[in-house]
Amino acid sequence: MRELRALATLLKAAELGSLTNAAADQGITPQAASKTLAQLERQLGVKLLERTTRRLALTPEGQVLVDASRPALEAMNAALDAVRKASFKPLTGNLTIAAPRMVVSSVLAPLVDAFSALHPKLTLCVRSVDQATPAIHGDDEVCFSFGPVLEPDVTSSALMEVLILYCASPGYLAKHGVPPSVEALAARQAGALAHEVREVADGTQPTPMLSTNDDQLELQIARSGRMAMELISLLAMPYIEDGTLVPLPSLGVNATHLFLCRHNDEVLPQVGAFVEFALDRLEGSQAFAPTETRLAALERAATRRRPAPKSFRRLEVIPAQ
Repeated sequence: MRELRALATLLKAAELGSLTNAAADQGITPQAASKTLAQLERQLGVKLLERTTRRLALTPEGQVLVDASRPALEAMNAALDAVRKASFKPLTGNLTIAAPRMVVSSVLAPLVDAFSALHPKLTLCVRSVDQATPAIHGDDEVCFSFGPVLEPDVTSSALMEVLILYCASPGYLAKHGVPPSVEALAARQAGALAHEVREVADGTQPTPMLSTNDDQLELQIARSGRMAMELISLLAMPYIEDGTLVPLPSLGVNATHLFLCRHNDEVLPQVGAFVEFALDRLEGSQAFAPTETRLAALERAATRRRPAPKSFRRLEVIPAQ
């Protein structure tokens, strides 16, 4: 399935002459499209695309692959569309979905919007929860969870990798630079002066100036430039993409996985349809897990010192006598 998606991305990029436009057409991020094609190139051992200053072009090997795969992909898509049209029936009834709050705003909102457009008579109820690994209970038919739900009657399917990493605003980095370690960041208290660092009674451990379990507050503090904060990529990626936050992978990167969970004995058609829809859109998505190479490049670009302007010696002009 991933190879088919990569081929579809390659064909669309060749057609549009732009990987960004191809990604938009397929409903994925440019980074996800680039990573998918890079994996296909590594798998085949050849370069498929050549980027020029004006346009993206196929290499000779890429052209061979496109010419050979286009008829098969077009036939497969036509067959799938025919089956979908023949079997498609708008759903009715109710569907309740539980998810952590940050998942609702970042992942679930566009997914539910697209699904409800296909099934306008279906009543969708989305329940935000505070737990990272919520249990399916009550009226919930489906839930999103960081980690599988360990219950005997629940099936958990891995959707995507999510990163947890330190981020800071460009202003913060311009003022303080990148901390050499997490310990140095904690000791410095995000830029506090030495006499501002509060210590416990024995004088060895600095007390945090701020501690919160609210992800939105952490995001706001990082964007304000007051502190470098450890953020989850579900919330941080839009701001990393627009340049208002800079990732700091040099301080370490952790990863977790987002799962889609449902009861094993659930036979409601709306549950099966939503699970299939979500897996098709999200399984293996790299939208929230950029490569280490790209993260490091973003950090270097934001912290690279600009060369100081050359100084010129002013010459004194002495008028002729």
